[in-house]
Amino acid sequence: MKDLYIKLYLARIADNTDTMLSSGISAVRSLEISASVVGNSIFEDILKQVANDVKAGISMSDSFYKHAEIPNIMVQMIKVGEETGELSFIMKTVARFYKREVDNAIDTLVGLIEPVMIVLLGAGVAILLSSILIPIYNIATTGF
Repeated sequence: MKDLYIKLYLARIADNTDTMLSSGISAVRSLEISASVVGNSIFEDILKQVANDVKAGISMSDSFYKHAEIPNIMVQMIKVGEETGELSFIMKTVARFYKREVDNAIDTLVGLIEPVMIVLLGAGVAILLSSILIPIYNIATTGF
């Protein structure tokens, strides 16, 4: 479950950063704004630290690399985006990847919940039937 939330936050970060970079907002400002909308205090602190590092002249990928919470694949993708000048496109790709991962994880959870729900509904129907049929059987066997 923790992994699902991490992927969700990474998808938010990548999606927000992509949207702002493609709109012409600077990398530092887009990181600051993404920090305020990510919805998790740990990732908010990471993004603020990365924004400060980028202000100081450190590359975004090197700054993200310092944080163990950020997966290596995302750091490497950001590095490629910085080197090619296509950071916005790379962030869009990363956002799509993590959104797909979140969707797959949710589908798996739903797939695991379905059999449990079927068993619970079956047990409920069995209890309902027995609560109706047992008194009828008792009345039929004892007479009026």
